[in-house]
Amino acid sequence: MSSSRITRSSLGVTTASRNERREFDILLRELNEMLPYVSKGITFATESAVAQLDNVIRECIDMECTIVSQKEALEKIKTKIEAGQEVDLVEAYKSIYEAALEEYETAPEDEKYFQNEYYRDFRQKIWEVNHPDETMPPLNGNEDDEIVMGKQKESLHCPITTLLLEDPVTSKVCKHTFSKDAILQLIRRNRDAVSCPMTGCDKQIMEHDLQPNKRIERKVARYRAEYDDPMNDVEYTSVD
Repeated sequence: MSSSRITRSSLGVTTASRNERREFDILLRELNEMLPYVSKGITFATESAVAQLDNVIRECIDMECTIVSQKEALEKIKTKIEAGQEVDLVEAYKSIYEAALEEYETAPEDEKYFQNEYYRDFRQKIWEVNHPDETMPPLNGNEDDEIVMGKQKESLHCPITTLLLEDPVTSKVCKHTFSKDAILQLIRRNRDAVSCPMTGCDKQIMEHDLQPNKRIERKVARYRAEYDDPMNDVEYTSVD
């Protein structure tokens, strides 16, 4: 990796210099350029044959974490330099990066993978192949971590716009799904928190509670392909 440019002999302990700032800018730009390719690799894996992809996807997630940790370490060092602090660049980078890496490597499987959007979507796709009409059980096997809604039905239409869902996102606190732009506008108009727009639900929703719902997005796409008029009879599907 290009971070090998950082050496004691070339940089040493410093407060700031134009060349060193340029060096950090180059390193950060290179890391930023690498991240989209890693993300594309994860997306490609989820769209490919699923037979032996579990380890591949986990490796991609690990790689993404490594790059993010490197990027954050450089950003922290750059902030210290710009604040006029004396920094041993090599030691600072090594200390910050290795601490972040150790924290990730010792994290439980649930935290590293099961909460990752790409991994959850991958496992959901596998489940749908063999169990198209059944709810996928929690990845960690803990039913208490999921909000079970029984036989209640969920519309493929947004409860805010009443139109078919666009870029569907689901609230982690109540499992209701909305069009992304519609719920974000509602949240931001209400000082960053809003009561769930679904009738009968009083859960408070904030922006960080929302996560993309690729499963519903695929169902909406299939519905659109099946019906010429997107406002035809409302389609319902079991809530996951």
